[in-house]
Amino acid sequence: MSQSPFDIKLDEMTLARARRGDLGACEQIFRAFQKPSYSVAFRICQCSELAQDVTQEAFITAFRRLGQFRGDAPFWGWLRRVVINHTISSLRKLPKADAVELQEFHAPSSGEHDRVGLSMDLESALARLNRDDRAVVWLHDVEGYNHKEIADLFGKTESFSKTRLSRARARLRDWLEPPMKQKKVSAGLT
Repeated sequence: MSQSPFDIKLDEMTLARARRGDLGACEQIFRAFQKPSYSVAFRICQCSELAQDVTQEAFITAFRRLGQFRGDAPFWGWLRRVVINHTISSLRKLPKADAVELQEFHAPSSGEHDRVGLSMDLESALARLNRDDRAVVWLHDVEGYNHKEIADLFGKTESFSKTRLSRARARLRDWLEPPMKQKKVSAGLT
């Protein structure tokens, strides 16, 4: 598994100074972890303004609760959890969006349809998912959360997480896989 962008070394002295309320140490931590924090928030919510707000609120919470960080795991793991919790909490507070029916793209030629399908990358396909489905896919497949953890974050049951993940993966497959080539059947076979 690849290294997490959050996996940034933080020396114990900086952490100790931040726990005592040293603003310089807090700024050092913020500067080190701001980009990966924003990145995770954005990938879950797909809204830059919300991701910026979530990132700022997560850091405020983290600095207020530094005393709760026990140090038995890396600091970056604890901070990532704070950011993800804030992101999911912010998504839950948003009003439910009306469902949008996506119309199938009809290309003038089969070749053009293939190119459109091949040019769509995973990032844009994830952006097409509704916010809850995108969050579940990201948390499960990228962040490594299990269904119980995801259900707890959303205040739902494990079946909520499993169902959302299954349906979202099916949609992603439909959007990302090139269309099946139709087999030409020869009319003159004996």
